[in-house]
Amino acid sequence: MAVPPPKTTLILYNIPDKCLIGIDLQFFTSTADFNGIKLIPDGVHVLHWSSPTPGSTGLENAVPTSSRITNIHDEDDSDNVLLKSQSNIDRQVVQESDNIVMSNMNLRMAVFFEASEGKTTSMTWDEEAEEFVTSKRDVDDVIMLAGLLTLYPHLISYPHSSPEFAALTFLLTPKLLSTYLPASSDNAVPVSSITASSTDSLLLSQAISNASSSSNTSTPLDDTDSFRFLNFDLKRQRTWREGAVGRELTTAALDRSWFLGDLVSRERNGDYNAVLAELQLCFVLLVLLANYSAAEQWKRIVELLCTCKSAVLSQPELYRKFLDTLYAQFQLIYERCARLWYTRTADLLAWKIRHLRSLKSRL
Repeated sequence: MAVPPPKTTLILYNIPDKCLIGIDLQFFTSTADFNGIKLIPDGVHVLHWSSPTPGSTGLENAVPTSSRITNIHDEDDSDNVLLKSQSNIDRQVVQESDNIVMSNMNLRMAVFFEASEGKTTSMTWDEEAEEFVTSKRDVDDVIMLAGLLTLYPHLISYPHSSPEFAALTFLLTPKLLSTYLPASSDNAVPVSSITASSTDSLLLSQAISNASSSSNTSTPLDDTDSFRFLNFDLKRQRTWREGAVGRELTTAALDRSWFLGDLVSRERNGDYNAVLAELQLCFVLLVLLANYSAAEQWKRIVELLCTCKSAVLSQPELYRKFLDTLYAQFQLIYERCARLWYTRTADLLAWKIRHLRSLKSRL
């Protein structure tokens, strides 16, 4: 193959059999013939997985978000030999099903990557760590591998049935991801269901310190593997400027626009899009990984934006994108995964209605 394949090609090495793996909002179970994914469109994407357990089929750990796949490829895809699989190839595709349970769900992990025209990326399964790591190969070397010509037809095509992911992540960029995700010299550092935010790590460290009776001092937890989300707490922080009195104090307590502007100025260099991008990232981490810290941060950002009044007028583009983001998220929640959330659907709906009514009163 003299020229790079079109779009982005993701080659995966040493994948264990019956590993529940997915890209963006799609899930499927790996087989011996699964070697990666091709024709990935430009933009930010997420590869996610959970390790197989002995005797599992992979379906036990499924999370049916938008996995409406009946066939990942068109039947006339002549390049894809998986469609021509014989009876000895156990190719299973996770589909939406009310029978899928999460009681035995393993720890899920994910890695974000950027796709661009002509790019080839390779990742290798680390059996000891049970995660994918970026292969130490130069991209040009990967393209020129003698086996790629025969490997490429065995790669599955990126599912065209998942346009929702682009609507859910239209503000996410590699630069912004490097702001939120754990710091690492390797851009493809995995995150998991139990990855905490730096704030949560600090609170846990303090709790451990307070509970410790053997020493007056304790070693703080290492937060280098933590999410670096916006650091704010609407229940414990004042949302008005220092020195505010009288009417200004009352107005600021009811309208958090000043607090929003101050927060964005201090932590995101005045980039309001970064707040919405963080909202989008938290939602993806919640849906794909059931990450608690991401869920709580998502709720905090929604509450903050829904309790601003003057910001609606001063930042109209921010709120247009905010409503577009909420629409895409709500559509996914109600159609596919509301029953899987840790909050009962009725309670979740009531929480959303309360904050949306607050936002409506400010429009």
